[in-house]
Amino acid sequence: MANFGRKNNMNFFEFNKADYDYIVEQCMLDDEYQKLLEYKIKGYSIVKIADLLNCSEARISVMTNKLKKKIRKII
Repeated sequence: MANFGRKNNMNFFEFNKADYDYIVEQCMLDDEYQKLLEYKIKGYSIVKIADLLNCSEARISVMTNKLKKKIRKII
């Protein structure tokens, strides 16, 4: 089990490779959410992520909120 500590919104996606692997496994993330997590860890903007995933910025915001909820359940 990963040791995440407390996460706030300013640095919520500061995870290392072991954390990433743990989150992907425990949250059973599909390919799209895995990519989103990877891009958020790298610090990409919503605009850039939307472009990379070929969807709207609004969808990225919704996905990000869902991803945060999933992660909070396991940390």
